Amino acid sequence: MKEHLIAAKWDPSTPPYSFLILRNLETAPDETYTKYLTPGDEFHLIISKERMCIGHSVNKQEYSLCNKQVDQQYNRCYNCEQQDFERCFLFCDASKPFGNCTQNPQAYEYCKNNPCSVYIALIANDIKVGVSFNPLKRWINQGADLAVEVMRAKNGFEARVLEKAISADLQISQTIRKTTKARKLNFDLSKSIPSFRTIIDNVRQYIETSGVEGVDSELLHKEHNLTSYYGDIPSLQSNPIFNEVEKTLQITGQIVGVKGKLLVTKANNSVYVTNLSRIIGNIISFSKKPLKIKGQHSLSDFF
Repeated sequence: MKEHLIAAKWDPSTPPYSFLILRNLETAPDETYTKYLTPGDEFHLIISKERMCIGHSVNKQEYSLCNKQVDQQYNRCYNCEQQDFERCFLFCDASKPFGNCTQNPQAYEYCKNNPCSVYIALIANDIKVGVSFNPLKRWINQGADLAVEVMRAKNGFEARVLEKAISADLQISQTIRKTTKARKLNFDLSKSIPSFRTIIDNVRQYIETSGVEGVDSELLHKEHNLTSYYGDIPSLQSNPIFNEVEKTLQITGQIVGVKGKLLVTKANNSVYVTNLSRIIGNIISFSKKPLKIKGQHSLSDFF
């Protein structure tokens, strides 16, 4: 049965928190449904090279589906990419009067009129600064281990200006690559906590001297440990084998957990990690039976 994988999402209020959004192209192509990624469940997925546009968000509540075919390197057609409500939030640095929202007045109004969090997140031993209108959801969507909101700005534009200044003046990255995250899934977090807390103190002092005024927030300055969202991933004894899903075109095994967009599964005696972002937009099908493992193996698979 042909399914279209539209998104991999998180809901921090509902266990098991991580889920896929799909539509069945044969029985209900105009509707989406949710499939939760529950640790301990069997998960066997066959992936075709065929891709369809995932559509675009209209606003924070509405989503528009699309049926256009797209090339392998894209998951949206040009029109949906330009209309997507969330697009300007991802790329805006508030360096222009309208940010990146000149073609999307709804997104501009939302950004101008809603408080926005500026945060520092620790992912293994990497630290980043970021912004979000929904910080808790954003933290687990990025696979953060620890995170602290350092300012709740009056709106998205002020948050992005501050984010950019913190990054430039305190030398804190705004991005961490998923390949870097995948290599550090079994990292001993205790090694990085002292330096993380030192950086938090430095950022707070920086904000105090900058004169930027924020708004009240229940999250402000509180350290959030997010590892409980990720199933059994924090207890891994070794780093998983990377599943090059574009080549293997499959995922198989028992779900260990999900961290950000990284799905960890156990098959036979080996643990594998797959970057789900790589297959968003692909046509897929689920198998009730385990699949024959392709690609790299650990020695334990042969005993």
